[in-house]
Amino acid sequence: MIFAAFILAFSFTACSQTKVPEAVKTAFNKKFPTAKKVDWGTEGKTEWEAEFELNEKDMSANFDLQGNWKETETDLEEDAVPVMIMNVLKAKFPGYKVKEAAFTETPKFSAYEIIIKKGESKQEVTIDKTGKILSTEKGSEDND
Repeated sequence: MIFAAFILAFSFTACSQTKVPEAVKTAFNKKFPTAKKVDWGTEGKTEWEAEFELNEKDMSANFDLQGNWKETETDLEEDAVPVMIMNVLKAKFPGYKVKEAAFTETPKFSAYEIIIKKGESKQEVTIDKTGKILSTEKGSEDND
């Protein structure tokens, strides 16, 4: 669901983007100096979001209007998800397959957000680096 919201929010705001504040661009360039293919959009009225490539990975980062970093999300292929995290998924959600995966970092939090699917059943599972399940959110194939 986070991925769907992300895509939906970006599609609405990308077309209406205005000039990115200098503080936001400066903060982004300091945090991600080697980023490529940067595409800016707004997320709500209080944040700017950059979608970009870094080290051959698709990423996004959010900053507030003053340039304070809020969140980074890195898309992951299934084989890039740590074995321990995959083992937790297999044990707690037998028969489910990974549909999408990302690693999310904020100033106070970091975790894997993984969308899994079994038949028409779909769930988003958030797991911290130690393998603790922080949350699950059920959805269906119709909620893409």
